Amino acid sequence: MTRALSPARAAAFAAAYALLTLIGRATATEGLVVSLIWPGSGVALLWLLAESPRHVLRVLVPLMAIHFGVVLATGVSPLLGFFGAASVTLQTAVAGLLLRRWCPTMLGAGGTASIRSPRNLAAMAGAAAIGCALGAVIGTLGLWVDQAPVTALTPVAWFARHIAGVLTVGAVGHLAWEWRTQAIPARTHGGSRAELALLWVVSVVTTVLLFVQPYPVVFLVIVFAVWSAARFPTFPAALHCLVLGGIALWLSLTGHGPFDAIGDPVAEVLVSQLFMVAVLLTGLAVGALGDRVDESYAAATAARSEAAEQAELLAEMTESMDEGLVVLDADGGVERSNGASRRLAHRVSLATTDVDALAELVGQLRDPDPSNTGAMRAELGVGDVVIPLRSGEEVVLAVSHATLSRANGRPGVLLVLREVTEHRSGLRPLAGFASTAAHDLRGPLSAIRSWVGLAADDLEPGSPAAEPLRRAERASEQMGELIGDLLEHALAESGELAAREVPLTGPDGVLDQVYGLLGPDDVLTAAPDLPSVRADPVALRQLFGNLVGNAVKYARPGEPATIAVRARRKGSRVVVEIEDCGVGVEDSERSLIFQRFHRSGAVRAHFRGTGMGLSICQTIVQRHGGTIECLTTPPGSGTVFRFDLPAAE
Repeated sequence: MTRALSPARAAAFAAAYALLTLIGRATATEGLVVSLIWPGSGVALLWLLAESPRHVLRVLVPLMAIHFGVVLATGVSPLLGFFGAASVTLQTAVAGLLLRRWCPTMLGAGGTASIRSPRNLAAMAGAAAIGCALGAVIGTLGLWVDQAPVTALTPVAWFARHIAGVLTVGAVGHLAWEWRTQAIPARTHGGSRAELALLWVVSVVTTVLLFVQPYPVVFLVIVFAVWSAARFPTFPAALHCLVLGGIALWLSLTGHGPFDAIGDPVAEVLVSQLFMVAVLLTGLAVGALGDRVDESYAAATAARSEAAEQAELLAEMTESMDEGLVVLDADGGVERSNGASRRLAHRVSLATTDVDALAELVGQLRDPDPSNTGAMRAELGVGDVVIPLRSGEEVVLAVSHATLSRANGRPGVLLVLREVTEHRSGLRPLAGFASTAAHDLRGPLSAIRSWVGLAADDLEPGSPAAEPLRRAERASEQMGELIGDLLEHALAESGELAAREVPLTGPDGVLDQVYGLLGPDDVLTAAPDLPSVRADPVALRQLFGNLVGNAVKYARPGEPATIAVRARRKGSRVVVEIEDCGVGVEDSERSLIFQRFHRSGAVRAHFRGTGMGLSICQTIVQRHGGTIECLTTPPGSGTVFRFDLPAAE
C-alpha cells in the first residue's frame, strides 16, 4: 500500500501542476477560450498515484483549487473555470481508480512495476481514455453553459489534449518513478553510450529537418522511436520519444511542418498531439516487448545455468555412489556410466578402455549363464547375477533396470549394479541351518502334542490336571505354528527360485489358487486382465496366500472379509495393491509390522498368530527385487498393502 505523501512532495506536485497549467494556458490562441495542449493531466494522475488511496481527497481538493485559480487568473470565466476544474478532477479520479483496480502490481497501486509490459501499458491507456472521455463531456458541457462556441470537434479536441498529457507526461513520469526506485536491468543486447549520443543527435536534427520542410514524410521519426526502444531501456527510450514528439508539436504550434497546411489551429494541434502520442506509444510498445524478450532470455539463461549446476551435482553424486550406474541406448550401447560401474567392469574384464570393459560387463549381465542366476542357486535373488573373475573368484551383483523414455521415441535402459557377494555367501548357511532346525523340531513337538492329548483324554471329567494339560496342548499347537512359520521363512529366504511367467488372474492364476483361504461369505475381487509377472510360482503363491489369509483372519468380528486386488504395469515392474476392510493397522505400527515376531497389543489380544507372515512376505518381495509397504489409510477403513514384482516380458 502506498504511504501518504510528505508535505514537501505534495507541494512539489502542486507546483508542477500549476506550472504546466500556465504553460497549457499559454497555448490558447486568439479567439479560443480553451488551451490547445494540457500536459498537466499527466502530473495530476502521477500525483494521485503517489498518494495513499485512503487520502485521495488530499490530491483532488487542491488539484481542483489550483486549476480553478490558475485558469481564472488567465482570463477564463468563473463558470467555465469551475467546469474545467471539475473535468480534470473527475478524469484524474476515475483514471486512478481504474488503474489501481486493473493493475495492482504497478507503482501507486500497491506494487513496484511500471508500464514496461503490454498489459500494464494497455491498462493505463484504457484507464486514461475512460477518464478523459468523462472529462471531455463535462468540459464540453461547461463551454455550452458558458455560451462559448461548441462544435462536433470540441469534445474530441478536449479529449485529445488531456489524454495526450496523460500518455506522454504521465507515462514517462511513471517510468521515471520506477527508474528511481527500482533496479532496472539493461538491454540484453543493448547499445553503448556512444550509440545513444549518436541516436540523440541524428534523431533531433532529422526531426527538425522533417518539420521545417513542407513534404509529409514526418512518419520517418517513428524509425528513431523503434531504434531507441530496441537498443536501450524503456525509460530512456520513452524520454527520447517524448522529446522528439515535443519538438514536432512545438514546430507545429509555431507554423512549421506539414501539419501547418491543415489551416484550422485546433485540428492542426490535434493531429500534432496524435503524432506525438503515436511516436511515444510506438517506443513504449517496442520497449515493453523488448523487456519481455529480455526477461524470457534471462529466465532461459538462469534455467540453463541451474540445469548445468544440477547436472554437475548429479554427476558428482553418481560418481560418489557405491552402486554402479550404466545407461544404455536403444541398441544396447553404453551411453553413460559412473565410477563404481567402471571400476567393477575393470575387475571383470582385462580390457584396456572403459568402453570395452563396460561392453563386456553389460553383455554378461544382459545374457548371463543360467547356472549363475537366482534360478539355479538358492542363495541368490531373482535379479542376482554371478560374474566369474579371471582369478577364479566370483562377484555377485544385484541387478535392477528401468526403462528411460526419450524424446526421439527410442527408449533407453538404466542398469543399477550393487555388489552383494559377501551378503549372499553368508545367507545360505544361515538359512539352511534355520530350515534344518525348524524341520528337526517338528518331530519331537508332534510327539509331545500326541502324548499330551492322550493324557488329557484319559482324565476323568473335572480332574484338577485337565486344565494344565489343555494349556500344554494349546502351547504345543502354538509352538507348531511358530516352527511352521520359521520353516516357511527359511524357505522363502534361501529356497531356490525358478522365475517364470506367472499370471495373477485366470484359471492358472495365483489368485485362483488362494480362493480356498476364503470363508463362505468372504469376497475377493480382481480385474480379469491383471498383468502377469515373472516370479517363482511357489514363492508367489505363498506371498498372496499370506496377505489374503491375513485379510480373512483380521476381518472385523461378525463381518465377512472383503478383499480387492489391483495391479498395473509400471516400466519393468508390476505394482500390486491388496486392500481389505478389516481392523486395519495403526499409524504407529506401519513401520514395525514387517519385523519378525512383531504383533501389536490390540492384535495380540484378539487374534492368534506368530508375527512371521508379513516378514515372510517382505523376504519374498525383496528376493524378487521389490519392496512392500503398508499404505496410510483413514482410521477404520482397513489395510492396503502395496508391493512390486518383475513384469513378464
